[in-house]
Amino acid sequence: MSPDDGPVREIDKSRWPRLSPLLDELLDMEPAARVARLAAMRDLEPELAADLELLLARDAELAGNAFLAAAAPPPTLTAVVPLPGQLVGAYRLEREIGQGGMGTVWLARRTDGRFEGQVAVKFLASGLLGHGDAGRFAREGQILARLTHPNIARLIDAGVAQDGLQPYLVLEFVEDGQPIDRFCETQRLDTTQRVSLFLDVLAAVAHAHNRLILHRDLKPGNILVDRQGQVKLLDFGIAKLLGDHTQPAEATELTRRAGRAFTPQFAAPEQVQGGDVTTATDVYALGVLLYLLLSGGKHPTAGATRADAQALERMRAVVEEEPKRLSELLRAERQPKLARELRGDLDTIVAKALKKAPGERYENAAALAEDLKRWLNHEPIAARPDSRTYRLAKFLRRHYLGVAAGGIATLSLATGIGLALWKAQEAQQQRIQAEGLIEFMLGDLRKKLEPVGRLDVLDAVGEKALGYYSAQDLARSDADSLGRRARALHLMGEIAEKRGKMGEAEQLFRQAADSTGELLARDPTNTQRIFDHAQSSYWVGYAAWRQRKLPQAEDSFTQYLRLADSLVQKEPSKPEWLTEQAYARQNLGVLKLRSGSTQASLTHFQAAEKNWQSVIPMRPQLRAELATTLGWLAEAQERQGHFEASITSQQAKLSTLIQLGGLVSTDRKQQQAQVAIDAALSRLYLAAGHIEEALASALRARESYSSLAASDPENIEKLERLSFARLQLAETWLLHGKVNLARQELTLLNRELDRLRTAHERKPDLQAKLQGRWLVASLAAATAEEYFASRAALNEFLSSNSVIAVKDVPDTDTQWVLAMAALTLGDALPANTPEAATHWDAALTRLAALGDTSEPRVICLQAHTLIRLYRTQEARVLAEKLEASAYRHPLYADLIHRLAVQQEVR
Repeated sequence: MSPDDGPVREIDKSRWPRLSPLLDELLDMEPAARVARLAAMRDLEPELAADLELLLARDAELAGNAFLAAAAPPPTLTAVVPLPGQLVGAYRLEREIGQGGMGTVWLARRTDGRFEGQVAVKFLASGLLGHGDAGRFAREGQILARLTHPNIARLIDAGVAQDGLQPYLVLEFVEDGQPIDRFCETQRLDTTQRVSLFLDVLAAVAHAHNRLILHRDLKPGNILVDRQGQVKLLDFGIAKLLGDHTQPAEATELTRRAGRAFTPQFAAPEQVQGGDVTTATDVYALGVLLYLLLSGGKHPTAGATRADAQALERMRAVVEEEPKRLSELLRAERQPKLARELRGDLDTIVAKALKKAPGERYENAAALAEDLKRWLNHEPIAARPDSRTYRLAKFLRRHYLGVAAGGIATLSLATGIGLALWKAQEAQQQRIQAEGLIEFMLGDLRKKLEPVGRLDVLDAVGEKALGYYSAQDLARSDADSLGRRARALHLMGEIAEKRGKMGEAEQLFRQAADSTGELLARDPTNTQRIFDHAQSSYWVGYAAWRQRKLPQAEDSFTQYLRLADSLVQKEPSKPEWLTEQAYARQNLGVLKLRSGSTQASLTHFQAAEKNWQSVIPMRPQLRAELATTLGWLAEAQERQGHFEASITSQQAKLSTLIQLGGLVSTDRKQQQAQVAIDAALSRLYLAAGHIEEALASALRARESYSSLAASDPENIEKLERLSFARLQLAETWLLHGKVNLARQELTLLNRELDRLRTAHERKPDLQAKLQGRWLVASLAAATAEEYFASRAALNEFLSSNSVIAVKDVPDTDTQWVLAMAALTLGDALPANTPEAATHWDAALTRLAALGDTSEPRVICLQAHTLIRLYRTQEARVLAEKLEASAYRHPLYADLIHRLAVQQEVR
């Protein structure tokens, strides 16, 4: 486009996370398929399609101009050393912003009007490029330009100036970016926050590895963090293309020369020795970086050489010297607290990443990320040997009934009395056999079977162990034997739980609890015995909960709380016991809430909140658990109709998350939690009658979930959250009277529902919530031409076999949605007809199945249904009940209006 054609259309950079994956998809398509895909997008999202067409046109223009296929014309740069104001291709240099072994980096602006904004121009050392090899360099740059990830600074352009002697890359400029190590220090991030931030680095490197691209120069200077806490990985200028189909077996000259261009402090042994490089080479550099971040700047081989050592000596250390373990280094540095935190799993993870032999390291960045995620979630890591005490220490920390685990100690079931002397050879042989089976199950066999989903192979081993332990007399067994029995049964219970055999898991957990109960009965004042039995009680309750055996689950969770209370009574100031008490109260609160006992759940959540407030001064990292409790408390308050209190709790949760993460959270889960708060606030503001605030929160939630979903298009969970945010916004638009805006949102949602229906085909309640709400809103937003088709679709939905029967509905939300769908369909049929009354009766039946509930939205919908059935007096009684509450949803206003109209008619 020439300047005479008018202004160049610009694309808002905030839309790039949405556009990037779609552009990749279109570029990989054949021309005919690309045209069809664009046409479909144009019908649903014209602006999005227009942006993509513009980007495709620019790509085609650049390909036609062959800007990456040959060297840039040299006349625009006349000096070998760049200077401010000079042009490099279409970019005017402003100032130098960095130097390194690979070359210099300049801040620049584009001058031809294609886009506004600053870029970083990296001049690579000319020796990296052989004479006459500009074409190969440009081809590699063209492929790298397709490398798109939120945590990678995008390659915008590439070329060779100076008569083919000066290669350069044009990169996205990271404004106010700090090297990752400096960011961690200035923000004073703790270990968990540093690991969470490092996971963003790993996500970017894994993205490149999945596209067969290596970085090979990973170091803090190439990893910047902006003021929003966003990681940007720089400089894929020396990346090796592992599988370029144009050159499957031969490296380019650039690849060969760049293979020796690395930063020695972060080079892997194979780089130093001139060997082959693989994804494990990047893993080594990542291991060095992680070592630096967790140790506060210490290099893994710094202790092996003098500060003034020559480069050769430093390289020798990389190849030969084993790094000190992190915890050992920090203990020697007189940092015992941090040493204790890093000892164990983090030690092991870093050590595996830094192995001298590539085959002994993590295979790639994704594998390293998986182990770090396991560490964050208190799960067993793949890099650690499966010792029995280690695995028990991990799985007993994973209480996950809506909360994280208590995790204050391992289940030390075999300690306390020591080994008893066996009095008969036969008994000793049985003991050896049992221990062998336990070690077999805890060791190599399970380690190999679990990743491939073949835990069924352990059935025979489990049967033998179970038969052996079932024959034992608990009263005559010593403490050591009881501990081994509990451990084995616990393990088999966990295996059964992983395979979905919850009934079998419950029985195994109960038998393990028999052993811990016997140990406690023998020593009732021993806090370790109390704790062990509390853990067993939790797992029994959890298995019952998973089977919807609520009375049995409540019994076990109540016992769990009683035992936790006992621990606090014995040692009131011990933070571990206060923490366990908080988890016990929260678990019981969740069960009560899901069982419909809202007032009881409120009591438990409020008590848990006090627990967290008392223990956080001693354990600041537990703010995350306080945030979880505040979320549950807000839900209970909402169900009680205390909407203003619920809003306050949600805002307190947000404040707690911000305190946990600093001014900007670097934890993805925390960021998603903050977005979820906006979605919840939108619903709460509506219930309290604050329409404008509800709309603002719904818009924020939809925008945030859109960005999250665009950053990971294959993630069904993120797509599900986006769908509910769209529904909430569409419903709020309808209540606001903006039907056209609601219709646009519902149209966008429609194309996403097919993926969610397929993904959740075994979750009919979730399908009902999505499909039912969408159909109700679509009928409300339908044009005259669409009305009858929308009504027929809603009727088909309610008549289909996929809709859950009244007696089988698992929760209030699903029942409410299906009742609203029936009410809406009845309203859409001709008035005073048997067909309409049939649907209204169906709605009333569904609501009645919820029992005597105090939830305002249910009461309001019941009243609406009664009015339709001319049971006005009953509706009026419910309306008076709502009048005394804080419920001021627009549905309530409509209810009062309908009652007034009927009063006038009478």
